[in-house]
Amino acid sequence: MAFSIEIAIALPLYPNGVLLQWSLRDALESGVYLATIYRSGSPVGPWETLTETQPNLWLYRDSFPAISVEAEPPSQLSLSRGIYYRIRVTPPSGAAGTVEIVSAVEPQLTGRQRLLKRKILRDEAVMLSRLNGVPAAVLKRRHWGERCPKCYDRYTRESMRGSCSSCFGTTFVAGYFDPVMTWAKRAPAPVQTVVTPEGKADVALTGVTLLAAPAVQEEDLLVFAQDDRRFLVRQVQPTELRTVTVHQRISVSELARSDIAYRVPVDLAVAPRFL
Repeated sequence: MAFSIEIAIALPLYPNGVLLQWSLRDALESGVYLATIYRSGSPVGPWETLTETQPNLWLYRDSFPAISVEAEPPSQLSLSRGIYYRIRVTPPSGAAGTVEIVSAVEPQLTGRQRLLKRKILRDEAVMLSRLNGVPAAVLKRRHWGERCPKCYDRYTRESMRGSCSSCFGTTFVAGYFDPVMTWAKRAPAPVQTVVTPEGKADVALTGVTLLAAPAVQEEDLLVFAQDDRRFLVRQVQPTELRTVTVHQRISVSELARSDIAYRVPVDLAVAPRFL
């Protein structure tokens, strides 16, 4: 079965840029996936190459102080005409299995709705960064790439050791992509009862509000910079405007200090921040 590309975010950034985030589905082949990004003012081209053959890329910021799509450079407030991106991913086996997708920036919104959404995003970023938020890092769990040579069972497609120091129980080498910084607000949430193989158990979940980017999924890691407390994402509840995410509300559970996730190297000093 051929893999596919799913766009998670095509988000205008303040003051002038676009953040792209995507994931691969059914990427069962082990190895390095190479991504190439293109930009155009039309869904059919011509296409301008932004970056070529980047290994295991999942996030890309397009900054354009002077864009070649048209004479007038777009910005956070004036990005009302169409800008399109093409993402092409080549699997480890080579160009014969290449898959691509074309995405517009906020295709679901009208011009006025786009301006309203960008104002909400800007207000949310100001509130979290200056008032009630703290810096946190999102570590995206790997769902494609090179399989772990130490613990991956190719028959069950599972890790044979949950404490593996090579993949940290994810079955993929390195376990998680490099951290991306964001702003987050942490608040207690009610205790929930879940069913485990051993029976029912009470799980204390913490509610967290995040900016719209990067988009998180269940089993991603959230690391708070001030105290290095690490949390596993359990549920994601995005707040949307016409199906476009404005910000994210997630439920997370704190990991014990003995958990293998605390052995994942995290260098917050060099982690990028997009919003």
